[in-house]
Amino acid sequence: MHCKAKLIFLILLLVPAVTFCIDKKKQKLIVPGRWREVVRMLPDSTVQSFTDTLFIAFQRKDSFSFHHRNGFIYEGIYLLSEDSILDMGSVRYKVVARKPNLLVLTNAKGIFHFDVDLSDTAQIIVIKKEDSARPVTHIDMMIGRWTVYKRTADGPMKIDQSDNIRSVYVTGASTDGKLGYIYSGTDADNYPSWHITELGGGQSLVCAGKNPRTLKVLRCQDGEMILEEDGMKYFLKQPK
Repeated sequence: MHCKAKLIFLILLLVPAVTFCIDKKKQKLIVPGRWREVVRMLPDSTVQSFTDTLFIAFQRKDSFSFHHRNGFIYEGIYLLSEDSILDMGSVRYKVVARKPNLLVLTNAKGIFHFDVDLSDTAQIIVIKKEDSARPVTHIDMMIGRWTVYKRTADGPMKIDQSDNIRSVYVTGASTDGKLGYIYSGTDADNYPSWHITELGGGQSLVCAGKNPRTLKVLRCQDGEMILEEDGMKYFLKQPK
C-alpha cells in the first residue's frame, strides 16, 4: 500500500507539468481564420493612420494568404518557429498575441493589431502556368528588383533564413562583372550574400559569394519570376 500511495502521489505531481507542456505546445499553433488590420503603430507605439489595410488568412496545413487592400494576393506555406517568429516568405513577424478576437504582430517596421475579418476583400488573380513561360535568352530580360512572395518545396521546406532567398536585384552587365545580387532573409540591404556571374546554359543563374549556387529560371515575364534550386521554388514579383 505504501508503494501504491507513493506512485499515485508522483502521478499527481506529473499531471500539471504534462498539461502545461501540452498547453504550451497549443499556444504555438495558429488556428485557421481570417484577420483584418485595425491598428498600425511605429516601433515606439506611435499610432499611424493608413489606408492600405493588411488582410491575412491562415488555412489548414500551414498555408496562408495575405494582401493589402486592392493589392496582389500572396500565398504559400508559413513557418512558425519555437520563439514565435512567423515566416511567410517575403515577410516575417514576431507573434506577440494570439487570442480568439485579437492577433498582434511586430517587426522592425512596427506593431500591427488585427481583428477577425468578416469582410469579402479577396481578389482572384490567376498566375499563368509555368509551361506557358517564354524562353529567357538574355540577362537583360530579367533586369529589375524582385521580391519573393511565395516558396514551395518538393520535400521539407528549408527554414534556414541565411540560405533562403528574400529578394533578387538584376542589374545587367557591369564593369565589375557582376550581373546582379541575391539576398537571403538575413542580409542587410547593402550586403547581399551572393552576386550573379552569368545566365548560363539551361537557363540558369550562376551565382558566387558566400557559397556557389545555381538557380534555374523557370519563368521571367509579365512581372513574375520563378526560380528553382534543389526542389525549392521561389516565386518573385517586382514591387509596383
